[in-house]
Amino acid sequence: MFRCEDFSTVPRSRRRAALEFKLPVWSPFERTGHHAVWSGGVAMVWFWDNDKIAPARERFSTLFPKARSGVSARLRTLPETVFYGRQSDGLRLQPCADGFELQRWRANVLADSFWFPAYPQESQLSWFVARQEGDGGTLTIGDIPAPASDQMAREPWSVSLDPQEWFVANGGTLAAACLLALVLAVLWQEVRYWKISEMEEATAREFDRLQEQLTPILEARNELIDLRRTNQALLQILQAPSQAHLMNQMDRAIPNANAELREWRYQQGELAVSIEDRHADPIAYIRALEAVPLFTQVKAEPGPGQDRLEITLTVRE
Repeated sequence: MFRCEDFSTVPRSRRRAALEFKLPVWSPFERTGHHAVWSGGVAMVWFWDNDKIAPARERFSTLFPKARSGVSARLRTLPETVFYGRQSDGLRLQPCADGFELQRWRANVLADSFWFPAYPQESQLSWFVARQEGDGGTLTIGDIPAPASDQMAREPWSVSLDPQEWFVANGGTLAAACLLALVLAVLWQEVRYWKISEMEEATAREFDRLQEQLTPILEARNELIDLRRTNQALLQILQAPSQAHLMNQMDRAIPNANAELREWRYQQGELAVSIEDRHADPIAYIRALEAVPLFTQVKAEPGPGQDRLEITLTVRE
């Protein structure tokens, strides 16, 4: 049986509940099954006697024994009409697998439908047309065009589901998808951890290999640095004038040939000399010693004891 009902005045969230409420009023069956296709607020509803559907399920289980466990419980019962294409406005005569269906289409909605076990007669057409709320006329069966194709589609008309119905219908698939996503995430983390561990091991092996190759080079470098430091120290020593040369230069620069050298102290470019001279003139000594290119910062002052002169100076490099 078919019924088209407008629920546009009912809030969207309550339309399916309103349909469930009206279904027992429409149906003459004790146990009613139904299928609804919504077009906005209009429901196209097919309903039937579930007690007559049960034997078909049993025959299916008999023909396909492997499908008994779980599959038969998920079988859907659908009207044949929803596997044919939707029609343009007006009356249509739809050939079915068994019998014929008279249809009234309005704005892409199946407004009325009635199935006949055999080709409908003119009287049956008149009865169907008369109940179309003013759509009368002197139509004949020959005036009613048949659908362009009587081939059944692989999928029925799409049915829009609210979130709760969609979740119930797809709960198993959603759970499997979530489980698959979780498994993939865990596998990805494991693969990522394995790759990082492998990279760490490879890096450690490469570091050890490079360290083995670089050890002789680093040892040679350190040895070269030590040798360079030694050479620089020796060079500084060699660049400094000898004390014999310094004594010769000082002996030539002393203004009094009779003066006597009593003490000589030389360390890292600093020279301290004690000279005994009865006629010592500090200024004369300073001028004489500063005239020597090797000597700088010359100082002269009386020393302890009689006729002693203490001289300090810096030796140029």
